[in-house]
Amino acid sequence: MEPERSLRLSIWEGTLAILFLNWSTGVIVTGYALALGASPQALALLGALPFLAQLLTPLALSLRGSRKALAVRLNFLARMLFLPAALAAFLPEGLRVPTLLLFAGLSQLLAAPVGVLWLSWMADLVAEERRGRYFGFRNALLGLVGTLGNLMGGMVADRLPSPLGYQVVLLLGVGAGLLSVLLLRLQSEPSESPAPPARKALGIAWQDLAYRRYLGLVFLWYGAVMVGGPYVIPYFVQVGGLSMTEVGLWTVISASSGLLFGPMWGRMADREGHKAVLFRTAMVAALMPLLWLSGSRAFPWPIWLSALADALAWSGLGTALANAALAHAPKEARNGYLVLFWLALGLGGLLGSLLAGSAASLGLGPSPYHFPILLSLALRLGVALRLRRL
Repeated sequence: MEPERSLRLSIWEGTLAILFLNWSTGVIVTGYALALGASPQALALLGALPFLAQLLTPLALSLRGSRKALAVRLNFLARMLFLPAALAAFLPEGLRVPTLLLFAGLSQLLAAPVGVLWLSWMADLVAEERRGRYFGFRNALLGLVGTLGNLMGGMVADRLPSPLGYQVVLLLGVGAGLLSVLLLRLQSEPSESPAPPARKALGIAWQDLAYRRYLGLVFLWYGAVMVGGPYVIPYFVQVGGLSMTEVGLWTVISASSGLLFGPMWGRMADREGHKAVLFRTAMVAALMPLLWLSGSRAFPWPIWLSALADALAWSGLGTALANAALAHAPKEARNGYLVLFWLALGLGGLLGSLLAGSAASLGLGPSPYHFPILLSLALRLGVALRLRRL
C-alpha cells in the first residue's frame, strides 16, 4: 500500500545508489586519483566537483515533466558518463588525471538537478511528522552500506595491481548505480501541485530574510568543511600510514556507529526541532579535525577514534541541514527554496575547495595537508557557534 511500498523501495534503491556515489566521489576515486599521480591541487579540484555541480541545480526549476521520469533519465545518463573516468588509466600518462576530472565532472554536472527533483518528490511521499525518523534511519543505513562498500573496495584496490583494482571497483559502482535506476522507476510519484514559474519560485525564497540568513550559514559551513575535506583521505594514507583497506575499515566503524546515532538524532529533530540537532552535530564536526591532526604513522589511534566522532556528527548534520530547509519552505514554492539551498551548499563547497588548493600550496606544516585541515577546524568552529543563534 502506498506510500509504504515506495518508501521501502527507496531504501533498497538508496543502498545501490550509495555504492556508486561513494566510490565515484569519495575514498575510492581519491585513491584512484593518487594512483594516477594527482597533485594536491588536482585533489582539491576533484573534491570540488560535487559542489561545482550544484551550480546547475536551478535547471531543476526549468525542467518540465514528471520528477520521477527526469530523475531516472538524468541518473542513467550521469552514471553512464562516469565510464570514461573509470577507464582513464589506459590513456597516456599526461591525459589520465585530466580525463578523470573531465568525465567525473560531467557525470556530476548532469546529475546535479536530481537532488532538487528527488527531495521534492520524497517530501510528498514522507509525512512531515516522520521525516526525521525516516531519513535518520535511511541515511544511517545507507552510510553503513556505503562504507562496507568502501571496505570491500579498499580490499580489492589493495590486492590487485594499481590502478587496476580501483578501476574494477569503479566499474562495479557504475553497475550498482544503473541497477538503482531500475528501482527508482518502480516507485510511485504523488501528484504535484502546479509550481510557480522558476523566477517567481526563486523570488519567493530569496525574499525570505530568515531563509537568506540560513543559506549564508550553509554556504559558510560547507566552505569551512571543504578547506580541509579533500585532504582527509590523503592524510590518513600518507601521514597516518593507513592502507586503503584500513581506510575502508575506518569508514565501516563510522557507518556502523551511525546506525545508532542517526535514529537518535532523528528522534531529537522530531521532538526538539532541527536547530538543536544542527548546533550539536556541527560542534562535533568542528572539533573532529583535532583527532586527525593528533594521529600519525607511529600513533594512529586518534584517527581511529575520529571514526566515532565522524558518525556522531554526520549521521545527523547532513539530514538536519536539508530537513531544516524543507521545514521552512512553503509547499507551493518548495523547489525554489531547495534550489537556493543546493546553490549555497555548492558555492560554499566550491570556494572551500579552491581555498584548500591555495592553503596546501603554501607548504606550511610537516605535509601539504596539515595547514588546510587546521584552517578548516578554525573555520568550522566559527560557523558552528553562529548556528547556535540561528
